[in-house]
Amino acid sequence: MLILNKNMPVIEELKGMIDIKTKNGKLNVSKKSKKILVLNLMPNKVKTEYHILRLLNTKKPDEEIEPFFLKLDTHKYKNIDDEYLNEFYVSLEEVKNLDIEAAIITGAPLEKIKFEEVAYWEELKGIFEFINNLKSSIFICWGSQAALYYFHNIPKYDYKHKKFGVFKHNCESKSKLFDSLDNEDFKIPHSRYTYIKREDIKKKSSLEILLSDENNEPVIVKDKNKIYVSGHMEYDKYNLRDEYVRDINNNLEINIPDNYFLDNKPENSPAFSWEKFSRIFYSNWLESF
Repeated sequence: MLILNKNMPVIEELKGMIDIKTKNGKLNVSKKSKKILVLNLMPNKVKTEYHILRLLNTKKPDEEIEPFFLKLDTHKYKNIDDEYLNEFYVSLEEVKNLDIEAAIITGAPLEKIKFEEVAYWEELKGIFEFINNLKSSIFICWGSQAALYYFHNIPKYDYKHKKFGVFKHNCESKSKLFDSLDNEDFKIPHSRYTYIKREDIKKKSSLEILLSDENNEPVIVKDKNKIYVSGHMEYDKYNLRDEYVRDINNNLEINIPDNYFLDNKPENSPAFSWEKFSRIFYSNWLESF
């Protein structure tokens, strides 16, 4: 069961998909809930809220999951107004004394920028330090690369062409995160210009590769209490389509996303081939702490 501010617009989309208990205000903390901090760095805040929240579906019907969406103090938001942020998002100071157990850091469209040149890098480093000792954290796409760089000094490298589409992956290590899944389920959407190298991960004894792609590149990497996911398993069925149409309309060079549209034709409906993996993965993650 999710505990959400009763006025959050995303509740309408989540109805019928997940049980929701509403609360007044953005704090109003439940004493028995499992509290998760979510740093939403994606441009479309409401859409990303939906992507994340629909996956926080616990196996235990009486368990409460209470997410807190974190806002950055040093970032000027362009795609959401201050009124929305003030009503539904919290500052780090507001939640520092809460019993936060886990965190999710999303991706961001910043791959071509050096980490140190990101405007809010210093603040992000402070957030990384805050969540360092939580029971578990998931970092997504650029968020995973930024965290690997901060915690393990792992660099990112540029692709010649954007990795764009839905790809099968190979399981390299048994993990409870993969319970009730088999190799045919390991499909994840990717939409990125950069990657991390296997040899860099292998140099770090504390890091373990759980999943790799068709080119043997690490896709899900784990250390003691952190999970680094290069792809976007949280995406819904139409995300890659929307990104493709956006880039076409902006006259950008973009290929049709691989393994996505039926018969590889953009006029056809996309296949939601990663839905099982994403749903079970996050459910297993919630069980892990």
